[in-house]
Amino acid sequence: MKFQILLFTLLGLLLFACTVESPEDPLDVYRNIAYNALSPTQKASVLGDWQKAEVSAWTNGNYLVVFQTKDNMGLIRVVVDPVNGRVVEILI
Repeated sequence: MKFQILLFTLLGLLLFACTVESPEDPLDVYRNIAYNALSPTQKASVLGDWQKAEVSAWTNGNYLVVFQTKDNMGLIRVVVDPVNGRVVEILI
């Protein structure tokens, strides 16, 4: 009887652990990858909190992270490959 209680307890804990989602937002991961790819000058020109940059779907399953900038630099757009976790291109 004790074995069955232990078994059901372990199965319940395992089921609970598998259903709990990671608190990290994947869009935050893409923002981080994009921001780390910027040069120091580009990072200094970003307006506001870079962690709130706009992220949207792009072509070929990639994502586009858009940073607002100051000093009339316009937008810095970074294309991120979510599968490989790397920057594909930086569009200025």
